[in-house]
Order: sequence, then C-alpha cells, then structure tokens
Amino acid sequence: AWSRALGLLLPPLDVADLGCGEGHLTLEAARWARHVTAIDRSRDVLARGRALAKRRKLTNITWKRGDLDRLPIADRSVDVALLSQALHHAEHPDRALAEAQRILKPGGRVLLLDLREHPEAWVRSKLGDKWLGFSEDRLRALLAGAGFSRPVVRVGARRAGDPFTVLIAVGTKA
Repeated sequence: AWSRALGLLLPPLDVADLGCGEGHLTLEAARWARHVTAIDRSRDVLARGRALAKRRKLTNITWKRGDLDRLPIADRSVDVALLSQALHHAEHPDRALAEAQRILKPGGRVLLLDLREHPEAWVRSKLGDKWLGFSEDRLRALLAGAGFSRPVVRVGARRAGDPFTVLIAVGTKA
C-alpha cells in the first residue's frame, strides 16, 4: 500500500525495472508510472511476469530479455532505473550501474535495493549470486564510479537473527 500511495505523489515517469524477475516490482511501478520497461535474462520469468500483468490488466509494460551490462534500452530514455535484489547477480556491478546511467535522462535517478555484505556463501550455488552483498561504502563507491551524483546508502530492512540486511541506495544522473 505504501508503494502505491507514494507513487501517486510522483509525476508520470518512464521507469526501467532492471533484473525484474517475475515482475512484482514492475507491476507495482506500472500502477503509477507512465511506462515501465522490464528487463530480465530469463525467458521463463519474463513469461510469468507477462501473464501476471495480463491478469491484472496492466498494459503500460514492455517486457524485454537482456543482461544488466547490455541493456536493450535507448540512451537517455527513462526517468528512474530500479534494481531490486539484482546487482548481486551481476557479473560486473560497475558495468550494470554504467548501463543504468546510460539509459537515464539527465536528472534521472537510480534506486537500488540489495543485500548488505554477508557470509552466507551457500547463496552462490543455490541462488546464483555472484556477490555476497555489498558494504555501504562499496555501494556508494559503485554509484559514484558510474557517475551518479549525491549517492545515498541506508539500511532498508533488517531482522534480528537474519543474516540478510537490505540496503537502499540512490543516485542522480547529472
């Protein structure tokens, strides 16, 4: 409910959901965005996302197959680039963020939700993670290195006893 409510405060925006998976965030963004482009490398998860969007009668989404480091999106074409739990799957996080920078319009923003650095190595084999999360400093440096100004990184969610903490990071394209 909060994401829908906060989305209503925004002007109509063009959004890219990078590493969208089955598209749950894509569908939420589509409720307030002018248009959402959803990118994932898996045909299967894109098909499930398309089917879910059809059932919910959302028609402002384009689903595309692609990699985070070679996005099938035109330069300077979106206002917001979302990467939710996607960056730790990227072989080269710096390239993924450079691609986000490329597709954003001037003044556009990147919004990341990803894991804080953790010791749970089993996620590599079970979930295909390339990185065991990122420290706050590393995320800030990755954003700055990709050319984002005013990078901000904060803890988004943490539960006692849970080895996974979610970080939220934002940056603006100059």
